[in-house]
Amino acid sequence: MSAFFFELGRFSLFFREIWHTLLNTKHNLRPIIAQTSEVTIRSLSTVVFSGFFVGGILVVQFNAVLAQYDAQIFLGGLNTSALIREVGPLIISFLLAGKVGAFTAAELGTMRVTEQIDAIECLGTNPIQYLILPRFFGIVLASMILLSTGLLVSVIGSMGFATALCGLNPLQFAQSIPRFTDITTLLSGFLRAAIYGVIVAGVCCYQGYTATGGAKGVGRAVTRAAIYTNLYIVIANYITGLWIHLLLGESS
Repeated sequence: MSAFFFELGRFSLFFREIWHTLLNTKHNLRPIIAQTSEVTIRSLSTVVFSGFFVGGILVVQFNAVLAQYDAQIFLGGLNTSALIREVGPLIISFLLAGKVGAFTAAELGTMRVTEQIDAIECLGTNPIQYLILPRFFGIVLASMILLSTGLLVSVIGSMGFATALCGLNPLQFAQSIPRFTDITTLLSGFLRAAIYGVIVAGVCCYQGYTATGGAKGVGRAVTRAAIYTNLYIVIANYITGLWIHLLLGESS
């Protein structure tokens, strides 16, 4: 437990250094945009494929319950609300952690153990600005873009599965969506996506940047990045659920 809080403290200091660098340096916009595009393109196909079938899975599960009470008219609204508030942000954050996060941790870890980061410092360049800042904000912004895309695909997939498997036409499916999905639902979904994106970006960049011990150290950094990212996301999911309930008056 002490090791967990020790790592959490070091991560907080690393996170503070990133923000300090952002506020006190210039010419960061172009590399952030480039990194955002790279992360988005790299993960888009996975998010689209997963989002389509996640929407279908939820439709089948909700329909099995609602059919018992002859309440299938609410299938579209309940399914869409669950996707936006919970399932969408979580699925996308886990995909980013497993694909982009692990790659980032391995990339930065390799640069650290091969002394490339030390060489950058010797040349008078700030490695936080040059290496970490674009990757950090690129992952955060990409998570928002991927959430929007993934949710749209999930709703379309849900509608298709509801039509094919549950006997609902698209109009019946869409009719109940406004009843269960409003601006607070959208805000809660994007708030969670942003928080989870910060966790994925921060933890993976930190673990890779602080890796030591050669090739084995890089492997340990990637493993720790995966473990801590998933742990922090689960904790953040619970905390943000309470915040959203208190601030937006929405049941999480």
